[in-house]
Amino acid sequence: MAKKPLCVAILWHMHQPDYGNRQTGEVYLPWTRFHAAKDYYDMGALIEETLGLRVTINIVPSLIDQLEAYAAGTVRDTYSALTLKNAADLSEHDRSFLLRSFFQLPHQQMVLPFPRYAELLERRGSADDRGQYTAGLKRFTVNDYRDLQVWFNLAWCGRELRRHTDIAALFKKGRRFSEEDKRRLLETQRSLAGRIVPLYRQLVDICGIEVSVSPYYHPILPLLCDVRSAREALPAIKLPEHSFSFPDDARRQVVEARGRYTELFGKPPRGMWPSEGSISDAVLFLARETGFRWLASDEVVLLNSLRKAGMAVDSLTADRKFRAWRWQEDGPALFFRDHGLSDLIGFTYSRWKGEEAAADFVERLRQIHSSLPDDGRYYVVPIMLDGENAWEHFPDNGTAFLKTLYRLLTHAVDLQTVTFSDFLDLQSPDDSLSTILSGSWIYGNLATWIGHPEKNRAWNHLASARKFLGGYLDEAGESDQAREAAREMMIAEGSDWFWWYGDDHQTQNAAEFDALFRSHVKNVYRCIGHSYPLDLDIPIKSAAPEIRSRQPVHTITPRIDGAVTDYFEWLSAGFAMPGGGESMHRISQHIEKVFFGFDKLNFYLRIDFSSPGRAPLPPRSTLQIQFILPRRGVLTLERDETSAWHCIASEGGAEVLRAEVGAGKILELAIPLAALGVHQPQEAQLFISVLEAGRELERFPSIGFLSVKVDPWQLDNQEWMV
Repeated sequence: MAKKPLCVAILWHMHQPDYGNRQTGEVYLPWTRFHAAKDYYDMGALIEETLGLRVTINIVPSLIDQLEAYAAGTVRDTYSALTLKNAADLSEHDRSFLLRSFFQLPHQQMVLPFPRYAELLERRGSADDRGQYTAGLKRFTVNDYRDLQVWFNLAWCGRELRRHTDIAALFKKGRRFSEEDKRRLLETQRSLAGRIVPLYRQLVDICGIEVSVSPYYHPILPLLCDVRSAREALPAIKLPEHSFSFPDDARRQVVEARGRYTELFGKPPRGMWPSEGSISDAVLFLARETGFRWLASDEVVLLNSLRKAGMAVDSLTADRKFRAWRWQEDGPALFFRDHGLSDLIGFTYSRWKGEEAAADFVERLRQIHSSLPDDGRYYVVPIMLDGENAWEHFPDNGTAFLKTLYRLLTHAVDLQTVTFSDFLDLQSPDDSLSTILSGSWIYGNLATWIGHPEKNRAWNHLASARKFLGGYLDEAGESDQAREAAREMMIAEGSDWFWWYGDDHQTQNAAEFDALFRSHVKNVYRCIGHSYPLDLDIPIKSAAPEIRSRQPVHTITPRIDGAVTDYFEWLSAGFAMPGGGESMHRISQHIEKVFFGFDKLNFYLRIDFSSPGRAPLPPRSTLQIQFILPRRGVLTLERDETSAWHCIASEGGAEVLRAEVGAGKILELAIPLAALGVHQPQEAQLFISVLEAGRELERFPSIGFLSVKVDPWQLDNQEWMV
């Protein structure tokens, strides 16, 4: 009897976190749109072109939500808005942001092949010690900025989009693009986002691929069930001060994912790739309870679990590694990815010629096949990895490698591509694991998401918000507001926020991830009408965005009338304004500059808003000025239908402050020092929020606080104006 062919089960995992801020309605990072333009459709199209190929695509429901929103045109994408802004109207802040962020892609594969884009990169020059491209700002012309706006988006267009007439014409044109070119480019990208899920449905129905699912917002399920599960693999790991143990949250993430999948594909999913391959006994109990046929993790988790179960092993033999296992007697089947082969695709083959890399991969599979016993059973090599991020490091987005690999696999007689459900139909698991040692695909443990002081601080915030939400639900029960708060909690439980905390991963967008995580946790409180703990305004990442500012140089006593009465009244004040170093670029920035100062009676604030043409305030806006030091206090101003500002009472734990208000071209306020608790030289800390219908539209500064050294008794003796 001939030896059974070796089954090859490839899983491409498609995932991006929710980059939106539900308070402002903005999506701050463009990666979902870009991977839709370059990867999600193209990966499906390459499968469709290969007759007989069987693979598994894994999707995260929150990604599908984002793709549908892009397709519907309901996304306010910050990077899209900055792309569409007329290059002649770009502010200095806009131009600085473009030079810093619109080259944020691998230069070797996605910039240098295009002469005009490479020319712009060289023209930009090097960053100064503040991370600014000062020389580039002087060299770039309006046409340069417009071409940069186009090329950053154009370079992310994949194989399918490059066949589109309009996109092909832009590549051919190369330079001196028009404002209309930008609009057509983004509209074409948006249209492709709406074709991705229908293509996946077609691949399931016609080509026989399998689509599996991950928990809704991509949380690390073992940690949701109980953060102490991290100690199974790392007994000495330092856990957060506040415990987090909410298995019902894990269940909700899984149940809602199954429901969303069923809505899309007309039947429930059979398999699940738990976020980052993270599993535990609690997670598998939940998977069995909710009806999953199979789950997948990593070979290190298998090795650790065999040891935990008393099946002492130093390493995995091929016959143990390349089979499906059963969790307990009646649980789901388990597949464990081949770490080495998966990482070759993710991290190594991008530096090879595509055809040679594919041939090497197939040869390695044949070596595995020859090492397995000829015992009449089927064995399987599970290959599981990110289906989107690797390809920008390959020439031509990995097309040559993937086409060659698919052709070699489907034409081989000793290799057989399968979905995970296909394999279970061929070979039912006859070995079981009584227990699993909690872990993930990264080193077989959970330290990527917990244990570092930054990660633990994030978990502490999450635990406090979750306990607060639970107490509210116990008292008030379900409501639309409570459901919205619970949704924000689910988003905040996602793995990506914790991935970027700590020292193990670096990104230019660390500040955005930090701000988005804290925004979602804040929203748990906001959605049900409560003030959030102010320590959520303190960045978890150590680096905070710059603001251009100075301290007061002389005491001031301005007239509070909403106008600059004379040139000198605010000349000695301190000031702060958003600086080019901010990484969170807003579509609409309402606060342009803030002045501050004091005399022996009052603390003075002046707020200059952006011109109505640039960023008009909503008609009924609310402005909150919150003081943190020397004592907590909140001053709330409401704008009526005539655009006049009035002090109003506000709810919350802080003392309600009152002020003399003058509103006109500018907003001026005088707040008694006694009300702030200033009786001696000391620091005042504050921040300003613009709200509409209780939702925060903007915060100044975007993270952290504005700090003012208040000393009206000695300042005039220390500083002077010339």
